[in-house]
This record gives sequence, C-alpha cells and structure tokens, in this order.
Amino acid sequence: MIEILNNIKPFVLIAYYLIVSVLIFQIIIDNKKPEKSFAYIFLLLLFPVGGIFLYFLLGVHYQKNKYYSRKRLYSSTLLDKKKVKKDPKLLLPPHKLPNLFYRNEEVSFTTENEIQFLVNGEEKFPELIKALQNAKKHIHIGYYIFNDTDVIGQKIINILYKKATEGVKIRIIYDDVGSSFSKKSIQKLQAHNIEIFPYLPVFFSKLAHKANYRNHRKIVIIDNEIGFVGGINISDKYINPNKFNLYWRDSHMLFKGEAVKDLQFIFISDWYFVSKKEISIHELQSTNTFTPTKPTPMCILSGEYGASNESIMEAFFSMITNANKEILITTPYFLPNESIFNALKITSKSGVKIKLIIPKHTDIKTAYFASQTYLKELLECGVEVYYYTKGMIHAKTMVIDGYICTIGSANFDYRSFNLNAEVNAFIVDKEAGAELKAQFNEDLKNTYLLKMTELKARKWYVKLTCSIARLFAPVL
Repeated sequence: MIEILNNIKPFVLIAYYLIVSVLIFQIIIDNKKPEKSFAYIFLLLLFPVGGIFLYFLLGVHYQKNKYYSRKRLYSSTLLDKKKVKKDPKLLLPPHKLPNLFYRNEEVSFTTENEIQFLVNGEEKFPELIKALQNAKKHIHIGYYIFNDTDVIGQKIINILYKKATEGVKIRIIYDDVGSSFSKKSIQKLQAHNIEIFPYLPVFFSKLAHKANYRNHRKIVIIDNEIGFVGGINISDKYINPNKFNLYWRDSHMLFKGEAVKDLQFIFISDWYFVSKKEISIHELQSTNTFTPTKPTPMCILSGEYGASNESIMEAFFSMITNANKEILITTPYFLPNESIFNALKITSKSGVKIKLIIPKHTDIKTAYFASQTYLKELLECGVEVYYYTKGMIHAKTMVIDGYICTIGSANFDYRSFNLNAEVNAFIVDKEAGAELKAQFNEDLKNTYLLKMTELKARKWYVKLTCSIARLFAPVL
C-alpha cells in the first residue's frame, strides 16, 4: 500500500499544481478588481487544498451572469412600467444625491413621506406586529435572517396564518444561508396559502457559487402603504434582554408615503428572481390617500451583485466627499474599499469632523481583525474612532452635516458594496438628521475613544493576525 501511494504521489502533486494554475489563470481573466484577485490568489497559495475549497465556496460564480442578467432584464421592464420621473424641485443645489440616484438606478426622491426611527427590536417588533395585524390586502416580507423557531419568529408566523385566513395575500423571501426555515414550517405556511421562496437556495452540489450573493435586506411592505427597512432581522437576539446575554444595539425605520412604492418595486423584482412569478404592476398602485403631518424628502436605493454601478457605495462616497462640517458613522463591519477609505481620510484632512462607532467585539472575528488595520491611518488623518462596549452594535447609519442621512442594511464593507443585495433609505431632512445624531450621541455614552497608544501597544502576534486577515478583506 505504501509503495502504491509513493507511486501515485507525483501524479497527485502534478494534478494539484495544474488545478491551482488553472484557477489562478481563471481569476486573472475574470478581470476582478486587483485587490480581490490578489486575495483569491493568496488564498490558493497560502492554504494547500483548503484554499481550493474556499475558492470554490466563495469565489467561483457559476451561472451568475445567467441568474442576474435575467433579474436585470425583468427589473428594466418593470422600471419602464413604473414610469419614474425626476422632480426638478429636488435636483437643485446643494443636493447632488437625487441626480446620482436617478442616473444609477432611475429612482427619485419623493417628499410626501413620514418616517419613524425605531431603536432596537424592542421598538421595531411592536410596530411591525401592529402593522401586520392591520394588513388588508397584502404583506411582502424579505429577510436575510428569519428564524422560524425563535419566539418572535413564531409570533410573526402565527399572525401571518391569521391574516392569510382573512384573505390577505402573503409572500415571503428568505435568504437560504442566513435564515432557518424547516421543511415543516414551509409546508405549513404553504398550506395556509402563503407563498414562500428562498433566495439563491444552497445545495451541497451548488455551494460554490452561492455562498456569496446573499439577500441581506430586511424589508416589509404592507398594503403598499407602510414600509420597514433597516438592520434588524427576525430573531430573538435583536430583542433585549435576550437568551444570548448580549445587548444588541440596532436601528430600523418605519415609513409611509410615496417612497413605499420604491421599496415595493424592489420586492417585486426580487420575487420574480426567486419564484419566476410576476406580480402585477397594479400592486404598485395604491388608493392610499396618506398625507404626512411633516413631509420628509427621502429615497429608497438598492444595490446588488451584477449591477452596472455599486449604487450604495457611490451614494456613501458622494455623501462623504460633499460633507462640509460633520460625518457621523455607525457600522458593525468596517472593511472599506479603497474609494471609501480614501474619501474618509481626505475629507477628514480637509477639516470635516468625522466620528466612527464600531463594535469592540463582533460576531465575525475575521472581519473584526481585518478592520483593525484601517484604524491607524484614520487616526493619523484626524478621524475619531469609538469602540462600542455595551454589547454588539449592529446599526448601519450615517449622518452628514446634521441633515443628510441614511439607514438600512448596508455595512461599510466590500460585501455590501459589491456582493450582497442591500437596501438603504436616504433622507434629506433636519429633524431626521437631528434624531439620528441624538441617537449617535447616546451610543457614544457606551463607547471609548480609540487612542494611537492602544494600537501601538498591541502584541506583535495580534498585529500579524490583523494584517493577515486584511489580505482577505475583499472576500470576507
């Protein structure tokens, strides 16, 4: 047996080197961004055999063009029916975002909206439950994490059962990696005439090209009149106190008015992608006569793999580079691409006050270690970095000059900018900006300011770990 193994060993090595060479060649001709290409090549060379597996898990994109070209074609057709028009009143200086959004995604700011920020699951879920219970026509749900066995998951599912018996049309999209829906739960939902589909289902034989490209959105649309968007998934860990003994700080938003139609459009496009079923364009129409007590200009912007523009990243870049006085950022994962990283450094050196809140401890260790390597340069450029210590801060918000702000599902990382399906609300309003700024300042009470001395005092092996993790930042 040993002799046989010795005889075949050279052929195994030749086959291995041939496979690695072919994969590296494929990475190069794929014309990915240089930093991503180097990350994948380094992965293959650093981890023999394991690197190949990880590349097939994270880097190979079989059928991606077929999947997403179909989705883009349908979205384009739906967009034509939607007949988006620019409002010239919102395209005047100093607001540059409306032009950018329209040119990238053909979406416009609307004014007849009313918003309500929701802090943590303790505020979100009561509002969501009330809205679900009052639904009359349809409920559209799309979540990255929907845990059907959790208390809150079961509570929402039971409400959906009841609404379905009342004739409410219910559609659910759940991400097949992030969520946990058992076959029994799915069958029971379907038995109640509730349609439910996974986003890019993961089967073992197809795992390679579907570990990425997740639907990271957390959205609900009810009767085309109420929308929910933000960072809070359907899981017990988002409600404090919880069984995990981890305080979870997060942000979400409820809104009513014209912008709900844009969120509905995103869901309808996703629905066709996952189910191959069309939803009538009439569901974009509404008899809603809602008049906001305080009109709020806002826009809903989506981003996902395969789009011609990294829409949300470009929106963040525009907000940062056009800031005049102050930028307040809260994000759980800070792995900026070169454009965003340089924008933050240059804007700070130009005299704009920038404060960044990130968690001291996160649920994704590799991403945490990689993020630490960006902080030294930020501090040198004058950016104030604060570590949140009360628990896990998962909020994804940014406030510019006190009146331009965003809240949604997108993190400051490569994955949100380039791989996952995301959605953010962008708001131009002093009262909204003041409320998010007040929450930012409240969160600051549970942070401490990072000093350069702390970074320099870290052990050499910690620095090495962070530097190695940084090499994989484009694929984390």
